[in-house]
Amino acid sequence: MTTGSASNPLPRIRGVPRIKLDYDYDEQASWPHVVKFSGGRSSALLMLGLLYSKQLRPSRGDVIVFNNTSAEHPATYRFAATCKRIAEERFNIPFFWTEFQTFEDARRGQWARVAGYRMVKPEIFSSQCQEGYRCKGEVFEELVSWKQALPSRFSRTCTEFLKLHTTAHFLEDWFGRASCLKDRTAACTHRLGHWYGKSKMHAESYGEREAIVRYHFEQPVHRPRQTFQDFTTATLTRLRSDDLADRSFDSKAELKGEDAVEFVSVVGLRADEPRRVSRVLERNNAVNEVERAAEGEYVYAPLFDQGIAKDDVLAFWANQKWDLEIPAEINLSNCVYCFMKGPRALRNIAANCESKGQGQNCRTGPESILWWADIEKRYARAVPSRNDPNSITRFGFFGANRLEYEEIIESADRPIRHTPMDALPCDCTD
Repeated sequence: MTTGSASNPLPRIRGVPRIKLDYDYDEQASWPHVVKFSGGRSSALLMLGLLYSKQLRPSRGDVIVFNNTSAEHPATYRFAATCKRIAEERFNIPFFWTEFQTFEDARRGQWARVAGYRMVKPEIFSSQCQEGYRCKGEVFEELVSWKQALPSRFSRTCTEFLKLHTTAHFLEDWFGRASCLKDRTAACTHRLGHWYGKSKMHAESYGEREAIVRYHFEQPVHRPRQTFQDFTTATLTRLRSDDLADRSFDSKAELKGEDAVEFVSVVGLRADEPRRVSRVLERNNAVNEVERAAEGEYVYAPLFDQGIAKDDVLAFWANQKWDLEIPAEINLSNCVYCFMKGPRALRNIAANCESKGQGQNCRTGPESILWWADIEKRYARAVPSRNDPNSITRFGFFGANRLEYEEIIESADRPIRHTPMDALPCDCTD
């Protein structure tokens, strides 16, 4: 099944605001530009504004990236597929979908699963489409199984690995193609993983953790080589940057250290999100910050700079004949039941989605709160309490011995046992 068929005519777009970058340093105009597309209305408006203002150039290495967590709302995939077609078919700007993926290799003399990524096509993964995207929580569960712990409000490993590091791994290859000596338009990623036909690791050897690690152990032991042109309809051009070539080795660009590639990242943070913008811009001046996946990255938030707020974004989409098919008043964006949304929002989503049914897919997989409750039940860590060895501490999505998804489900008609936590900004594209 294709998400957004190329045979359908692209929608007409009206009243696109012109988005222009006001660079802090003149030389940044020559750096590659990376548009981080979250799948929501704001990032789509940002992308369109940059495209219609002719702010993106293929020869510079510019690219749009969407990281799929496999836990998005079905409408997000349809929306992202249309945005991909607009960028590539109308403007020849490559728009890649990527997913976190582990592969098996030897590290320090021992077999281990290593974090990587794969490019995917805007078609649902199946036995007939092995390069399609996953939408049943497979990528999210692979991360949880690999980390042997759930992400939480206090340790957002989902943001770290499904978003930030996945983008960084992709950019290493994307920028690194500048060092290819032959046909630059046929640049490929490296094959990752060992050459044995079967896994060299055994879940049984992990004892009581067998059930937790088994899921990612059963994933493919390698990632095949992938050709960039196979995952975009934009015509890839030669990167006219000697600087990129000088900072790359064996088709891999340096993102850390003195030779780190310098590039501009553009995010769809709005004028009504000053806290998030402040946090992002602080990284621009940080030196050797541990959390920085790419030390040469310089971030801009043009919507914030031009005073475009949430109401402006909604007004723009209200004037179009196509839109993200998610009600603006119900917070279904990004991972549908993300724990960062807070108990009140999650109960509201469940009330609207589970009982009223916002589409048939809402009751299966990550689009259902039951899936999240099941993941939490199977992967929550249970360890003896530090204060009382006779009691157990459970580490779930909301922290140690805190609210769990099953309690949210069961408390539809009565107060939640714990003091409700406020919704926190996800920041997963920051």
